[in-house]
Amino acid sequence: MNSCVICGKPLSGQKIKFCSNRCKQKHHYYHIKTQTNTYHSQTIRALKRKLKFVEELGGMCQHCGYNKNLSALHFHHLEAEHKEFPLGLRSLSNKREDSLRKELKKCILLCANCHAEEHNPELQINNVVKLVHGDSMGKPMDAKGVNSGKP
Repeated sequence: MNSCVICGKPLSGQKIKFCSNRCKQKHHYYHIKTQTNTYHSQTIRALKRKLKFVEELGGMCQHCGYNKNLSALHFHHLEAEHKEFPLGLRSLSNKREDSLRKELKKCILLCANCHAEEHNPELQINNVVKLVHGDSMGKPMDAKGVNSGKP
């Protein structure tokens, strides 16, 4: 007599592999966890790689020292024109490690705030206040008084 491949209980009737739906679902869950191309395995692979790369780059924001949340730590390309691809979780999970390392050499580690400031220096509060409210004389920044976007 055959037994369930998960719990070992004897199988009855026309059952071939599993004694219940519960055991069948357990088998499916364990099977998916061991595959390398499922969402779960890709996410775990990406997080492992990001953690390793973050540690290799010093483990904290190179501007302010932030180090509390992995999702708030970004890889900032020093020269955008040499960037082949962004180092987000999707690329960390699906690209070969040697190509990731090549791209990582072009980056520094920044927290989300410092990264945003690095990419948008024109949006400092004092610049935005001048743009919205005008200069010290009360005149708008452009001749027509129209907000033309980023200063």
